[in-house]
Parts: sequence; C-alpha cells; structure tokens
Amino acid sequence: MAQFNPGTPSRAEKLVSLTYALINTPHGYSKRELRKIVDDYQGLNDAAFDRKFDRDKKDLRDMAVPVKTIGTGAEERYLITPESYRLPEVTFSTEEAAVLGLAAQLWKDTDLESFASRANGRLSAGLEDIGHGVHFTEYVPRLHAVGPAVGACLEAVWASQELSFEYLDAQGLITQRTVDAWGIGSRFGNWYLVGLDHKRQETRMFRLTRILSGLHTGKTHESRPAGFSMADTLGRLDPDIAGEAAHLRLGKDTGWALRARATSITPAETHDEVYVQFHDLMGLAAEVAKLGDGAQVLSPAPLAVMVRRKLDDALAAQKAPVPEYKLSRRRNAGRPPSTAAVARNLDIISYVARHGSPTVGQTAAHFDLSEKQLLAHLQTIMMCGVPNGLPDELIDVEWEAGTISINNAEALNAPIRLSLPEAATMLAGLASLRGLPDFEHAHAVDSAHAKLREAAVGFEGLESVLSIALRSTEENAAYATLVHAIREHLEVEMTYYSASSDAVTQRRVEPLRLLEHAGRQYLRAYSLRNEQIRSFRLDRIQSATETGVSFALDPARHEDTDEIFFTPGPADQLVVLGFSPRLASLVDEYAPEGWAKAGDEIIAEIRMSSTRTIPGMVAYHGGDLRAIGPVSLCTEVEAWLSAATTGSEVK
Repeated sequence: MAQFNPGTPSRAEKLVSLTYALINTPHGYSKRELRKIVDDYQGLNDAAFDRKFDRDKKDLRDMAVPVKTIGTGAEERYLITPESYRLPEVTFSTEEAAVLGLAAQLWKDTDLESFASRANGRLSAGLEDIGHGVHFTEYVPRLHAVGPAVGACLEAVWASQELSFEYLDAQGLITQRTVDAWGIGSRFGNWYLVGLDHKRQETRMFRLTRILSGLHTGKTHESRPAGFSMADTLGRLDPDIAGEAAHLRLGKDTGWALRARATSITPAETHDEVYVQFHDLMGLAAEVAKLGDGAQVLSPAPLAVMVRRKLDDALAAQKAPVPEYKLSRRRNAGRPPSTAAVARNLDIISYVARHGSPTVGQTAAHFDLSEKQLLAHLQTIMMCGVPNGLPDELIDVEWEAGTISINNAEALNAPIRLSLPEAATMLAGLASLRGLPDFEHAHAVDSAHAKLREAAVGFEGLESVLSIALRSTEENAAYATLVHAIREHLEVEMTYYSASSDAVTQRRVEPLRLLEHAGRQYLRAYSLRNEQIRSFRLDRIQSATETGVSFALDPARHEDTDEIFFTPGPADQLVVLGFSPRLASLVDEYAPEGWAKAGDEIIAEIRMSSTRTIPGMVAYHGGDLRAIGPVSLCTEVEAWLSAATTGSEVK
C-alpha cells in the first residue's frame, strides 16, 4: 500500500521520513545529498538550507532523537545511530505499569498531559491489561501547570541557560530580570523558578504566574551550585510567614476569609477593625479589592496603593471596548506541534511491530485515539520513507482487513527514547505519588520509579532540578478527619466559608472523596441540605468534625465519577466573561458552555447561580478578567467598581 505523495508533504511526514532516512544509513548523508532527496530542501540557497536543516535537527533533538555529525568540513555527514534512538529495554510488571498510568493521569494541562500520555503508552506498550485493580480511591490528585512558561523554564533549567523576562514582584513592582535558571517546581499550588538573579547577584525565587512577558533564553551558565536540590529549596518555603501586619477596616458581616486568619478584631458600630499578618502584598491586595467598598486599608500605605491599582485596572478593563466575537460550543485548542504528530507516528510503528498485527480498534484504544484519528496517522506513515525514494524505500502500511501491518520500517520498530518533557512529566508524576500519605500502592510506585530512571536515559539528575509536591503532602487541619470519614463512611459537620455569599455556615455532609486541581484541594460530598453532591474547597473548611453517624454507599445517591469543581445548574444565569491569557487555566474551572477568542482574550459563556460574586471576581484579578454580557451585568460591575475605587480611599 506504499504510495507516492503527489502533493507537498506535511512537516510531520517530512520529519518521519528524515528520521527514517538518517537511521537507515550506516554512513550518513552529506548536506549535498540531503538537498537532493528532501523536497523541502530543494531550491534553497546555502543559508536558507542551513536554517531549515538546523530547525529540523532541533525538532528531532527535542524528541530525544539526536542527529549525529561525522567527519568535518566538506566531508561532514549526518545520521541517527540506533542506540541513540531506542528506548532502553525496561520491563514493568502489570502493577508497575498501572501506577505509571496513574502518574500520567495526574497531568491536567493539554501539553503536559499529551507528553505524559505518550510516554506512558510507550513504556507500557506490551501490557494491555493495565489499570485493573489499581486506582485512586479516596484521593484523586491532579497536577496543573501554568501555561507555556513551565515548559520554557524546564528547558532552560536542564540546558543551564540564562532566562530574561519582565517580572511583577510581591510588592507590585515591575522589573526586567535576567536569571541563571537552576531549578523549577511547585509548592502550595504555585510554580516557582529558582536561580541566580544577575542584578542582585543572589539566589532568588520567582513565581511563574508573575512573569509578565515572554521568556528569552540566553547563554549557558555554570553557576548552579554542586549538590543543588530544588526539593530542598522549595522545602524552605513557608506559606505562613508573617512579614508585616495590615490594619484593615471591614464592614459588618463581610470579609470572613480575612477574619478567619486575623490576629485581632476590634468591633465598632458600623465596621470592625482587623489586623492580618501577611508576606505577599499582591495576594492580600487582591483579597481586599475583592470586597470592594466593604473594605479599606488603614496601613501599610503600599497595600492601600496596590488595592487602588487593582481596582483602577479592573475598572479600566471593564470600560474597554469589546471586540467582535462568535461563541462556539467547542474550544479551539489550536493545532498541536508537528513534533507531537511525529512522536505519535513513530510510537504507532513500534507498537504495531511489537504486537504483530493488532486490530484497528485495539491500536486506537491504546493511543486514546478515535479510529478516524488513527487512520489519519496511518495514512501519513504510509507516505513516509527515504525522501523521494522508490516504492520499495517507502513504509508499507495495510489496515483494510481490520488488522494493521507495517513493513519496511524495521529501523523504526524499537520504541523511541523519552524526550525531556516526557521524562519530566513521568518522573514528577511518580515522585508526587510517592509523596502521598498512606498511598496503598507505594511499593509499586517505588519499583516503577527506579525502572523509569533507567529508561529515562540522558536525563540523570533531572529530579535534582525539578520538584513537584501535591497539596495533600502539606499540612491541612481537616485532611486527616476527612480521609478517615471517607474510608469509614461517616457523616461530617463542617464550618464552611462560602465565597459566593461571603458568609460562614454549618454544613452536614456525607464525604465521598478528595480531589486536587490547579493547586487546590476539594471535597466531593453529598450535601444533606442541598440533597446533591457538591464540591467544597478544603482551604475554606474552617473545622470538620465526625458526627458519629455512619451512612451506607448508595449508587443512586453517591455515584460520583465527574471531576467537577464548579457545579452549574440548568436554572443558573448565563453570563459571558473575558479572561486574559494569564487566566487561561482558570477558564476550565467554570465548565464553559461556549468559547471564543478575540485577540489574546478568551471569552467564555458560563452559568452562575448568582452574579453577585462577579464584581468581586473582576476586582480580585485587577484587569485580567471582565464581564462582557449581559449588558445589565456589565453596568452593575462598572458601578460596583466605581463605588469601590471611591470607597478604597481612607477618609
């Protein structure tokens, strides 16, 4: 079924063919020979060819397929050695493969989830019956990154490169930074870059959500100390450090989240004066701004300035013209990079070789593809081979009988090595599972982790510069009580702060499981008051006490397979909000019913039981979020922000 491609080959097809050609030659190809056989290189001058070939070599290198150069000068030739291409042979048991699957499932970001999924599929390709008997029970963790900054920082850290970027510090100052990248990781739900700050000539830590610009790589460095450990560095972080005290004036029955951690509260007739310890001025300013004219900052002055800035920025964004947009029921995530398609095609070739003649359905299921998507990959593969080669130099693919066979691709039959992001996502995922308290499959995680380190050849030492901890490994007063109640099926009485009503209430629930998403923990529980399953944020549970009343699991009442953190109801009001690129990861939490893209702004149509929280949300994000529809909501938000900017001035 080998075919000539009458049209221009896709970039994915070209890279697969280039890989096929370079690994099939014992002596390599010269530049002159490559310019003759690769369509994309023909007709280029020397400089243009060098740029394109360098780009292709980088793409292959990013996939962990290094192109080797032999000879010098005019005698330079290029090839891919089989030993540099092939994944080391490491065999996982069924249980080990299952925990690899769990580690891959941790990731809930489109790019990193894809890397983890591909790596897991490659490592467990010989074990089809994985996952049975090994699963998350009372705790379902998820790892969440913060957009492309994580990948860019990881690459710079591993390559020991400088990074330059514009940064918003905890005091609200925007400065240009150049940093020798040493390590990257997450704690307390935040991602951090650690390195040597050139301007200050000292080790500094940068929160990735405060990087305002693109990341620009520079020259390599040798400043990372011997024995550096990102885990140890992040372990010294203390979220409860109290740098200074804020003196606030809060309206009666408002600001319960601030009151909960106040060091003192002095009641007055129309308001209360509250002292709160803080170390993150930006974070506290957002919390105060969220209360609008229900809060005033009495001291310190920089906090008052920052609150006013947030309110002013929010009001300016709310008043800005709304561009034309058209909502769609599906979010356009954009096309994946060509390297992702290349890696998938190479994985399919090695999978078919390992299994002989797998069925179309079996292969599609293994790669989590629809049959239509799989056939598109197979059609690309059958167009590949030695560029501009004869029919017997093309890969032969058959699937019409319902089973897949791939011939003339023996050099690509071995699984491809893990790339940097693939190795990082899997190693970090397993390391996170190892940190879970009382995880019932800990022994399998340990053995799988040891074998994965053997398989991740070329990335020795990666774990010293990459460290990720789930929130469950951090101190939480309610966690142990809730886990015990889930395991023993016991009702719990909670004192819970509701952000939607800015009030503290008592809740009686039947706890089912704990979830983690985007650095936050949630309890999924059957609410006896609402008679439905609800999500409760753990950081808003002020106390949790077992009542001693047991309950029996009832599928009709307790069946809960969704990972829902925001639960819209059919009678809720539809609103349209605009999110800046910095809040892209937040959009999913509101289960949008419609999407649109207008410039850099993400526009989402969501359902909310009450719109009363939206003005505070807009103020909290200080210009990164705005209300777009309906018109009455926009008018309400603008009026609320106008009143808040006036009310924020201390009389």
